[in-house]
Amino acid sequence: MQIVRRLLVATAAAAVLCAPAPAFLGSDEPSKQDPEVVKLIAHWPLRDDARDQVGTAHGKPANVTFANGAADFNGRDSRILVARADALNVGTSDFSLAVWVRCATPFASTLGDLLSKFDGVARRGINLHVSGSSPAYSAMSDTRHVHFGIDDGYLSGWQDHGKPVPSNSLIANLVAFEGDLYCGIADADRPRDRARVFRFGGNKKWIDCGRLGDDANHHSVMSMIVHQGKLYAGTGIWDWVQAMGGLKGAPPAAPTRVFRYEGGTRWQDLGQVGNGSRVLCLASFKGELYAGLDRIGKGLAYKFDGKNWIDCGAPDGKNFECLLPRGGTLYAATHGNVYEYQGGKSWKRIGTTPFDINQIHSMQVFAGKVLLGTWPQGYVLRHEGGDRWAKIGRLGLPEGPKLCNEVMDLTVYNGKLYAGLIPKAEVYRYEKDGDWTLLGSLAQRRDWDVNQVATWTRVTCLSCFQGRLFAGTGSCQGRALDAPVDPSLGRVFSLQAGQVVSHERDIGGQWTHIAAVRRGRNLELYINGKQTASSRLREGAAFNLSNKAPLWIGFGAQNYFHGAMADLRCYGGALNAETIRQLAMRK
Repeated sequence: MQIVRRLLVATAAAAVLCAPAPAFLGSDEPSKQDPEVVKLIAHWPLRDDARDQVGTAHGKPANVTFANGAADFNGRDSRILVARADALNVGTSDFSLAVWVRCATPFASTLGDLLSKFDGVARRGINLHVSGSSPAYSAMSDTRHVHFGIDDGYLSGWQDHGKPVPSNSLIANLVAFEGDLYCGIADADRPRDRARVFRFGGNKKWIDCGRLGDDANHHSVMSMIVHQGKLYAGTGIWDWVQAMGGLKGAPPAAPTRVFRYEGGTRWQDLGQVGNGSRVLCLASFKGELYAGLDRIGKGLAYKFDGKNWIDCGAPDGKNFECLLPRGGTLYAATHGNVYEYQGGKSWKRIGTTPFDINQIHSMQVFAGKVLLGTWPQGYVLRHEGGDRWAKIGRLGLPEGPKLCNEVMDLTVYNGKLYAGLIPKAEVYRYEKDGDWTLLGSLAQRRDWDVNQVATWTRVTCLSCFQGRLFAGTGSCQGRALDAPVDPSLGRVFSLQAGQVVSHERDIGGQWTHIAAVRRGRNLELYINGKQTASSRLREGAAFNLSNKAPLWIGFGAQNYFHGAMADLRCYGGALNAETIRQLAMRK
């Protein structure tokens, strides 16, 4: 029966991959839209090539396969370059984008960009991409959300969204799931309040979604991710001193476990994972859920087969810090080393403490390449192939006798890369190699001392939600006893760069029609002919989106797209709802 089931799954997967693109409406402008108001200015059917059918914005494909009436992108190096894209130099005018998309399944690569015409230096232009939350140490969730953003160098201030638990001093993770934002905490003064997950209720409201089990020695929601339509979380104790049994008079951490959210305040226990004290990271890769443990758990990785946790080996026995799928490969980082998973219990090393770093605390994909966030120099490193790495920034405190800069999270938002740091809870934005802009310090301690670890502060996690970049703050050790020291600890903040709308429910691996519209001061996003999100521009001048950047199809700030696209259209003007509904219909 097991063989039969595998054959059925393989046959179904092959059918999806080979499924032809939908039979689209004709290439003429829809009859119910006034052609004087809205005009089709570029159209790439993507059936057999990347030529523009109404103008001269012809694309140059690289490693793109045209089959079954669509363009297939491999998630590693496929893209289409439109070197001269005046059609999308829309200035301050209304415009519309429409495209059919089918994301590859199962999830095997950090999700990527559908279309980008964006000048990163000026922060001006257009971004349309598919993305899942990438919460702190854990990999990107496999839930496929759609984000549509424009910018003209606009940046808001930071907005305070409060504290889920007054006695918690650290936000451990932030994850967008089924239209909501969830966070996990590191500690609380009462055992029953520890290891809890909360849902954002708007403004400064947080709704309790329950505790991970009832073991008092699970203090923290250490890791969190969305995998195949469910929210998962791993246990631990954020304070590494106590987690490793080094705190006198305190019991050691309870053995590591993973839970699955069942709604309300209910969490299903999926069993003990090895014998560690912290599930440091989780990842979704090729339909399986992976977990990495600390060195108490011998630095082992495990995957869940639906019933049991299968040992996948330990790369080097150190803390198994991060996991990251990219281009069909599962990457991993321990305390200083980087690996590619080879299957079974085998791991291939592709980086050994590069540039004298000794800890890695974040992994991300930016512009199609793997990045590392490191300690203690605060380097951000970029993979250049093989075992070669390049420094693209040194963040945090300036060089001095004390090295204590840690890049805790890296996230791509509206065409730009952002980083959260320790020891002063700073957020930075990448401009170019060696050039990063400090956007603020989100947590403070009046007793801060570079020589006193307990006084350091963190931005532990970054996440995109409802068109904004959210950040969680924390004390260094995430202990409940730190919370009274300063009200800035254990809080959530957000800012807005440009204007973004997002559809934060999984579009899955079926053909999906996406339409993105700028209508006056509003941005609108339509999924399968229905409006699912909108936002209104702040007061002031309208964004001028014209730039000299090329147009990329299937590539952008985050990654190479993995999946298929067809019938990509650009309109001068804002399509009405009825026209979008027609475009989303099949013959």
